Amino acid sequence: MSRKTRLFAFMVLATSLILPSASWAQVGDPAFATPKEKTVTPPPEFHSFAEAARWADVVAIAQVEDIDYKKIRNLNASGTAWLKILVPYKGEVNKDDYIEVKAEGLEDWACYYPDRINEGERFLVFLKKDKNGLYSGFKPWCQLQVLLDDQGRYALRYPLDVKVPVPEAFIRDINYNDPHARIDATEWSSLRREKWAKEHFAREIMTEKEATKHYEMKYTKGIPVEYFRKLMQLEVKPRITSKEI
Repeated sequence: MSRKTRLFAFMVLATSLILPSASWAQVGDPAFATPKEKTVTPPPEFHSFAEAARWADVVAIAQVEDIDYKKIRNLNASGTAWLKILVPYKGEVNKDDYIEVKAEGLEDWACYYPDRINEGERFLVFLKKDKNGLYSGFKPWCQLQVLLDDQGRYALRYPLDVKVPVPEAFIRDINYNDPHARIDATEWSSLRREKWAKEHFAREIMTEKEATKHYEMKYTKGIPVEYFRKLMQLEVKPRITSKEI
């Protein structure tokens, strides 16, 4: 056996003695454990407002007061939103109560609310309550946009973000007086504005300031509060006054 052959055999033997000890050292070490994927259960599917209302522990019109979310790569990953109850329909909540709505995960249905800018947005919410008194829900049922009309009355913005049947007679032309009824479309192309307006029953508004054109899209359709209460098939809570509906 040549010197080169003996050297090669020695290296193979040394490697076979060392590597097993390294692999055995990894057994049971959490640092080398294969991470287990968290099981994510998809949310239930509802085919009507009544189904969603039966599932929920709380149904109400609520307004975003504050949010506190942790982010991963600029995406909401977990945290809490604080909502103020404006009109309670179901559950152990009263007008002007504050509730905490928790959210977790990166799924499309994770219920993260938009940050409050000036006046917080209002939503029709369907939520579950846990043993700690915290609430949770899933999109889009945890945040169906509610807007104020020119008479200060609530209307559920149309088109809806949920695909459920709604009687044509419930959908009305509405003159909204709500900052959240307008979408900034200045950076959009004319084709995109035209397409979006058609799909969302919106009206294009153009203003000009210092020779610069500014475009907004304004919603024009909605479901008044007295009609979407009928869709939920809930009894009116007796403590709600006429001024609250």
